[in-house]
Amino acid sequence: MFALIDEQKLNRIFDEIDSLRQELKTEKAKTRKKLSETWLDNQEVMELLKISPRTLQNMRDTQVLPYSKVGGKIYYKARDVENLLKGGYNG
Repeated sequence: MFALIDEQKLNRIFDEIDSLRQELKTEKAKTRKKLSETWLDNQEVMELLKISPRTLQNMRDTQVLPYSKVGGKIYYKARDVENLLKGGYNG
């Protein structure tokens, strides 16, 4: 019914699991670093900028903030929102 696994095979399995864990950690780190390539929806942008829906609409209309529309939903690149903030920075 049950086949026994020798210690050497078991160690190889554990090594492979550890390798996969490391790859997942690396991929998660890469994903976090790519924040500037992340897309945000209207609600997220309004919360980040502390603005109203009308102000955000005005920013789209005046091309202050680039956007993309997919299936009726609007998205903004996090990098563009960050650049907008940096552009107004007086530090």
